[in-house]
Amino acid sequence: MSEQRYRFVVGSAEEAVSVLRQRFGTRARVVSVRQVEGKGLARFLQSPKLEVIAAVGEAPAPVPAHSQTATAQHDSVPQARTIVTEMPRQQAQSMDRGAAESGYGAGSRLCRLLEAGGISKQVLSRLQMYPAWGTIEGMPFARSLPEVGALLRAEFRTIPRRPLGDRVAFVGPAGSGKTTALCKRLAMDVFLRGQKPAALKLDLDRANPGDALSVFCEALGANYIRAAVEAPTPGHGRTLYIDLPGFGLWADDELVEIRSALTPLFTTARAIVINAAYDPSLIRRCFEVGARLECTHVVFTHLDELQHWGKMWDFLLRSGLTPMFLSTGQNIAGDCEENVFEAVLSRTFSGVGLETANQAASA
Repeated sequence: MSEQRYRFVVGSAEEAVSVLRQRFGTRARVVSVRQVEGKGLARFLQSPKLEVIAAVGEAPAPVPAHSQTATAQHDSVPQARTIVTEMPRQQAQSMDRGAAESGYGAGSRLCRLLEAGGISKQVLSRLQMYPAWGTIEGMPFARSLPEVGALLRAEFRTIPRRPLGDRVAFVGPAGSGKTTALCKRLAMDVFLRGQKPAALKLDLDRANPGDALSVFCEALGANYIRAAVEAPTPGHGRTLYIDLPGFGLWADDELVEIRSALTPLFTTARAIVINAAYDPSLIRRCFEVGARLECTHVVFTHLDELQHWGKMWDFLLRSGLTPMFLSTGQNIAGDCEENVFEAVLSRTFSGVGLETANQAASA
């Protein structure tokens, strides 16, 4: 009987394996795996899907329409969608070669080591799409980890690099370290770039105490402003950083107020400041809020509190925002790092001891 092709859209590699085994037993072979995701911030807010093309020597009996619901419940994979497709033989052979080269799989020693370092299954799925992955998995760790770094660099380079311009607003939930991050940016402009920036501190309907920022601006020689009407006009050659009050992540009225305040300020960039030590669900909520506020950049703070820096890849690669810098320490004198990629890459395994890594790789 001629070979039949089936397409599955599933949520993970494990689900794909489960679907194939439950529906076809050992008769199916994977032809290709491709990640399917949305555009823009939707790529981050929604979990990516995997499109799996499988070849089966003998097609299963068709399932009556009235029993499809019961079958899906029995399979325990209601997210999966099966579509029979016919492909030209030449195209099928090409896909076969690509699948053989990809070495797709989530249970290798290398994958376990990367997961021990905090890298998520979603990021691993992206890396496993590269044709060289099968070869990398067979290398010793001393060779494979630098190769993984090269793949992460390739992914990182796909992030759009948006310019800051001369009017940059810092927004973020209360307690995220927003004002401290803005002060660090001021210091970088003064000491590293020889610039003379200005800072605008807005209150809106809520108090936005500015003592620390005003003192810091005075020490740096930066212009400190408390009213929007006193701000220099756009295009005057000096960067204006705008500090708005913090907000609650679920306080819709405060988000509306922030958005309304940003509109007449003619901002060229908007950076959302996120505490990297937050639970991943809260970080995702921050990105959702950032989308509502039309943010273009992201600043991560409290990096010194992270146990595994590997979790950062999930947010750096899928947020759609340009990373501005990373901040460690909760005070103005703390370190910050503008070379975001190198900083995260060099610390990805810093929280994983050699014994833990070896155990993960040999498990």
